[in-house]
Amino acid sequence: VPGDMQRVRSLRTGWQLLKSSCEGAAKQLSASTSRNYSHGPNSFGLLFDIDGVLVRGRTPIPAAQRCFRNLVDRNGKYKVPVVFVTNAGNSMRQAKAEHLSHLLEVEVSPDQVMLSHSPLRMFTKFHKMHVLVSGQGPVEEVAHNLGFQDVVTIDMLREAYPVLDVVDHNRRPKDSVGTNIIMIEADSVILFGEPIRWETNLQLITDVLLTNGNPDNAWSSAQYPHIPVLACNMDLLWMAEAKNPRYGLCVPKKDMRLFFFFLSFDCHYSASPLNFPVS
Repeated sequence: VPGDMQRVRSLRTGWQLLKSSCEGAAKQLSASTSRNYSHGPNSFGLLFDIDGVLVRGRTPIPAAQRCFRNLVDRNGKYKVPVVFVTNAGNSMRQAKAEHLSHLLEVEVSPDQVMLSHSPLRMFTKFHKMHVLVSGQGPVEEVAHNLGFQDVVTIDMLREAYPVLDVVDHNRRPKDSVGTNIIMIEADSVILFGEPIRWETNLQLITDVLLTNGNPDNAWSSAQYPHIPVLACNMDLLWMAEAKNPRYGLCVPKKDMRLFFFFLSFDCHYSASPLNFPVS
């Protein structure tokens, strides 16, 4: 029962944060992007998902381009308020807005774009912590732009602790490695998006979680709660140019959850898909 109550409180807190984020984004959008809209009263606005709805990878969906030609007037102003949302988190809002402007052939401002990591601006209690960030693209720049002050990337952690990443034999240290001169600790972990080397990210994040943020320590038994993990994207699959969906960030997160499950309990393996649901 105590665990259930804790989950209920966590869900309530998460909902309040999401609601506050949406309300804040709406106020900011109304104040800063009025120059992009035709003047006149509007009884509604439009909220567009991006991947698989407007574009497939770098290819715009033709119907989406035609739709947006009808959403702007002769001066290129939107007839109604328009906002774009995406679970992607591998870029800055400015870059995403420029990319959409090019693909859809209409002007899109950064204030019209909400990325998966945009709500992290509200998580101010984490902004002064030592945070380990995972993903691809300008993750360090993104983290600083969101308000995080002390940022460590997976590459920085790997450079400080080269013996932690040994799956790729070609990337293993060629010479013996002495005591680490630089010590890197983490108070929390942020998952911005899909990493390029999943095995490296999974291994190093697991090391951080099982050593309470200090990879110099030996693993301890899996304990909960561990240091916080802020995951920005819950997509298991997403649509790109391929005919079939591609893996999303939720896949390595599922791997971590399964790993911690085996560390925490006495498990009897049974090769049944019912025992290992994917979503």
